[in-house]
Amino acid sequence: MKKLSLFLFFFSLAANSTECSIESFSKIYRTYKEQAIQTKDFVVQSNCEDEILNKISALLSSAEGTLGTDFLKNEIKKDFPQLELTFLLNKISLLDLSEAFKEKLASGTNLSFLQTRSLNGLNTLGLVEGEQMRVICDSCQSLGEKTIKVDIVNPIKNSNRAAWFNSKIMAKIKVVKASRNISFQQQNLKSQDFYIDEVNTMSADNSLTTLENIQFYKSNKTIMQNSVVSIADLQSINLINYGTPVQVSLLNQNISLHKSAMPLRSARFGDIVELKGPNNKNLSGKVVDFNKVVIEL
Repeated sequence: MKKLSLFLFFFSLAANSTECSIESFSKIYRTYKEQAIQTKDFVVQSNCEDEILNKISALLSSAEGTLGTDFLKNEIKKDFPQLELTFLLNKISLLDLSEAFKEKLASGTNLSFLQTRSLNGLNTLGLVEGEQMRVICDSCQSLGEKTIKVDIVNPIKNSNRAAWFNSKIMAKIKVVKASRNISFQQQNLKSQDFYIDEVNTMSADNSLTTLENIQFYKSNKTIMQNSVVSIADLQSINLINYGTPVQVSLLNQNISLHKSAMPLRSARFGDIVELKGPNNKNLSGKVVDFNKVVIEL
């Protein structure tokens, strides 16, 4: 009975202890920016109660960048005024793993690492003070879904551990999007029907990337508002028609002459078309606008 009483006494002291300490990771890499931080994501070891650790988890979840542990202690003090909390580190850095991959594997490119996930069941990647991260991926200069190895080494302790991740590598490109619903019955397009935006893509597709000369095309299907416009959605229209006279510009370095000629067929923007010129002379030139052809001498 006496031994039981002593055990209960010491248990009561431990339960009502006003001191506890936390050894945390110095760097915590999230797989995505809004990811919640759980206790296991930041604690290496601790004798603090779960209620305290959960409060710190909530504070870390709403933070980004480098957070001083003095700030965490002051926040905890508001709910636990009698507690003397000790952190073994002065700061904790909350980082983005996808951004770290880009910095180490594709810095200075238009590539982005998205939808990163652990193949080892990790929510985050934590590094203790002194550890360094080495990222290995031989094929990460190309688009697609890639497997990435992370070696975590500690030169002082001569330790090494590895983690594996999967990430989708995409390129950020400029695209054209419809500013309103565009009917395939519309005879020719206008620049105000569209706007330029940026999207991430994992494949080299046929997206339209410029509005230059858009007035020389029509849609071959209904294009919905805010959708990305593909080159396959458009078809060029006839800028000159057989039997309708066109203006011909003859250009060289020194002179510019303008004459009228008769096209021998209908043609579209960029086509080379045969013409019947003055005195029935045959000419050929490039279609550049409605009823306009240029011949470079």
